[in-house]
Amino acid sequence: MKNYSFKSVKALLFIAAFGVIGIVNGTTLAAPPPAPNLSVLTWQGSSTPLVESPYQYTTRVKNIGNQTAQSVAITVEFPLTATSPTRHILGKLTGVHASSGTCSIVSNKIVCNVGNIGNNQTRQVSFTFEFQVATTPPTLKTTATTQSGNEQNPANNTLSFTPAVRYPNNVITGGRYLVTSCTGTALTSFYECELYPSSQQSFEMDLITGGTIAIPIAPGYTGIWDQNSLPLNKTLHFTIDGGSGTEADFNGFATSGSCFEGITVFPQNTNYIAAYRVCEQ
Repeated sequence: MKNYSFKSVKALLFIAAFGVIGIVNGTTLAAPPPAPNLSVLTWQGSSTPLVESPYQYTTRVKNIGNQTAQSVAITVEFPLTATSPTRHILGKLTGVHASSGTCSIVSNKIVCNVGNIGNNQTRQVSFTFEFQVATTPPTLKTTATTQSGNEQNPANNTLSFTPAVRYPNNVITGGRYLVTSCTGTALTSFYECELYPSSQQSFEMDLITGGTIAIPIAPGYTGIWDQNSLPLNKTLHFTIDGGSGTEADFNGFATSGSCFEGITVFPQNTNYIAAYRVCEQ
């Protein structure tokens, strides 16, 4: 029988215990198999852009996985017009470029093929955009995809960003205004009228100090106007009455120191709405 010292026994016990712990930990904390994991990072750019003004925005995609993501595509979506049968990006888009690869506009989206993204590497796409006065949310949305079939967490491949659009001040006391409009069933912005100039028509009206309206080409029509809607000093509201009650009801936001844009509803014909631009002459 072998004669073990106290120290030897203690050493053997330590080794045995370490071995058991190692087995348990090795089973519980086994490293996941190598895989890419694309993550869309926080958008960069103004969260309070002034309407109809150019701002640069950048969207970034990072591979936080432990394997290269193959053949990555970054797609950016925009608010769209309600025009029919053809829809358009609801705003002016310019200056599209990526940190690597190539970009194109496909089906009203920016699509950038940025190649492979290695572990802990980032690719970005930048562009300049002008938000419009519209009733649709001004939301930008990024989606990243990879040809690698073993991505760890596709849930973080998409991120939306909705800025709070601001409007300039335009305080008015009266004057002659030119109203330019187009009419449809689901319009959301005067920008839609700009895309189809032949659809536009116009008339002049006088906003009289004190809050009344006169229309020179239609003396039988009257109306009232105010700037009481929020945000104050940035809005214009008016109604027009042809003698049988309110026929047109406009709510608009300032786009400059002389113009407003917004949507007009027709209480006596709810099948149609119109987008108006109202500019001081």
